Amino acid sequence: MGAFRVPRSRANQTHQALRGEILAALKPVLFDDYRSSYTARAELEAAFASKMRQRHAIAAHSGTIALFLALRACGVGPGDEVITVGNSDISTTGSISQCGAIPVLCDVALSDYTIAVDQVENLLTNKTRAILPVDLHGHPANVKALRSLADRHDLKIVEDAALACGAFDHGAPVGAFADVAMFSFAPFKPLGSAGNGAMLVANDDSLADELRLLVSYGHDPQHNNLPPGYQNYVAEGYNVPLDGLQASLLLVKLPYLDEWTGRRRAIVSQLEAGLADTTARLPRFRAESSPTFRSYAIAVDRQGELHQGLRAAGVEAVIHYAPPIYDYSVYAGMFPERGTLTATKRLAGEIVNLPITPELTNDDVDYMIDVTRKLLNDG
Repeated sequence: MGAFRVPRSRANQTHQALRGEILAALKPVLFDDYRSSYTARAELEAAFASKMRQRHAIAAHSGTIALFLALRACGVGPGDEVITVGNSDISTTGSISQCGAIPVLCDVALSDYTIAVDQVENLLTNKTRAILPVDLHGHPANVKALRSLADRHDLKIVEDAALACGAFDHGAPVGAFADVAMFSFAPFKPLGSAGNGAMLVANDDSLADELRLLVSYGHDPQHNNLPPGYQNYVAEGYNVPLDGLQASLLLVKLPYLDEWTGRRRAIVSQLEAGLADTTARLPRFRAESSPTFRSYAIAVDRQGELHQGLRAAGVEAVIHYAPPIYDYSVYAGMFPERGTLTATKRLAGEIVNLPITPELTNDDVDYMIDVTRKLLNDG
């Protein structure tokens, strides 16, 4: 079919509106001294750290590599166990496995789809090194509650906040209670670039130093009186910094994040009112949780029918994170705990994600509500 009447993203409209600012920001990186790229990245890191109320921000090429490096910087290695969830992207479990560690899956809450905090302690063993909660769909996991548990057991917390840029919890930006938090800048995220990109934030100086080493080849920034042209590497790192073009674009867009987050929440309020008396089960949040919304995830009995019907009517609905991670072919024979993940399994067969992009009009949202209501009442 052609273009969707209600698409997942209209970022091109926002880019058109910001055209002058964007072109002015990209010009130095493209046409001035090569160091302009490094300057743009450093400026974005400083601005993002301030926005997230963190001491440090380290920009990386993608969310996947950033999550992997965060675990490595926290000391996760072969034989360790990391507790996470099974209703996320494969980057979550993949980043653990690629450290040589073992992902252990915890069930999630049916209310907001995030890690079931009350079940985490039962999964701890003497091999547990870290907890990796996911702010799924932009819903903050209760990392503050996990923090007290982690501190009691000397564990690290790496928060996958890929979808939650702009969200708050307990009065602070998400990431405040983790050792490291990762935010993604991929195009469909709440703060999207034109390609891949991510940011790691941390308050601990030594942890931030380790992250910078890993992002930049393990190269020692201090030359320590080496002869000109000589290099020194103090870690086996990776060459994965965020490129200057993406950094420049994000610098333009970051000041608008609060406005766009507010619009996302207004769209959700309109959807909540419009779908309140239907058979759809809407997400419910803790009083102290203030989500952003990468999409609006509703649970329904006839997932496939609603998904296909919405798309046929021009609403670009999607189904995210189905089947659960443990059913992927790559993990055959793994995750003996899969039988206990009842909420994870149920949600994978029920959730349909409705588009939430700040450029949607109230008429767009009303149309989406009307189509959804008609489809839910059919059959």
